[in-house]
Amino acid sequence: MKPCSSPPLSRVPARPNRGLSALAYNVRGLVSIVRGDIIHNTLGAYHVLRLWHVQKIPSGLFPKTHPWATGLNPATEAPVWTENVAFRSPPRAGSGYEPDEVMLQKVGSFLADMVRKSTPVPELPHGPERRMPHVVNYLHGSVHYNGLWLLFNDFAEAKAYFSDPAFRREFRRLVREQRREVTLVFRERKYDPVEYAYFSGFIMASFPWFANVNGPGKKVMWGNPAPYPAMNIITGNWVRDVDALRKGRPSFIKEPARLDTYFAGTYGRAAAEPFFVERLVAFVENEWVRRRGFNAGLFFINRKKIDPRIYEKYVADKQVLAARQTVVPSPFEPKDAGSDSDA
Repeated sequence: MKPCSSPPLSRVPARPNRGLSALAYNVRGLVSIVRGDIIHNTLGAYHVLRLWHVQKIPSGLFPKTHPWATGLNPATEAPVWTENVAFRSPPRAGSGYEPDEVMLQKVGSFLADMVRKSTPVPELPHGPERRMPHVVNYLHGSVHYNGLWLLFNDFAEAKAYFSDPAFRREFRRLVREQRREVTLVFRERKYDPVEYAYFSGFIMASFPWFANVNGPGKKVMWGNPAPYPAMNIITGNWVRDVDALRKGRPSFIKEPARLDTYFAGTYGRAAAEPFFVERLVAFVENEWVRRRGFNAGLFFINRKKIDPRIYEKYVADKQVLAARQTVVPSPFEPKDAGSDSDA
């Protein structure tokens, strides 16, 4: 696995979160969010629907022993995930975190298990045993096997790195040159869901891609359960991989990336408090999910079919579901008025 970087620097003062500087940031951030969260993400949804209903991609395009379904690199017969780590911060001393290899094993295996649900012939029926359409299961092969990983201790540390323009430039270069999906994984499993939502807003204000917030904690925005906090940066490169799979082209599976030349410097700066545009997108998306009722963060499917028992509980008492979804404060409220995320 790639060696750890140096800890994030914080000598450079944070950007002021007020006045013309804040206005300029909010405008740029809004443009980035429109490009990534609306335009780019809508295009991604189109490709999911295309490969689900038009150019239908079936189950059983490879066996359950395939690398996308196991995470094993055929050349080494070992998990591929550690070979595709583009950046990792030093684990916090005395934290008791699991080793990075174990963390990646849990997250990667979780995603590979989704892929395996689309290997049987005849297919598993769409329901509790196979919750997602085949295209969604397959795209997770592109995410976990072909994709790249960046590892951090927590959201605050990651924000300190991403607040450095040099780090952001290197991240853009990584995506541009490697043309793969990217996942940020955080070692700290106990976290504030609102902070996670604001970090997602920060990433979407910085890059023209959607940033999904999955993890073991209370649900927020479009996030779904995961063994660790794992933020998928949806670059859209999965489309090429899954289309290649559909057409029977071997290029859908990629060799481990050569990553020695990326993030070779020292990075970091003091991060600003969440800007208005970051809090706005977190609030709007989270409210959208909360108001979708039983489907909540599951966009492409009818959750009644895959969670019938939970639906019965939901019909009896709708607060059962509401209690599982975080409330993100409105950015139009005073910052200290709605800070409780357990409403």
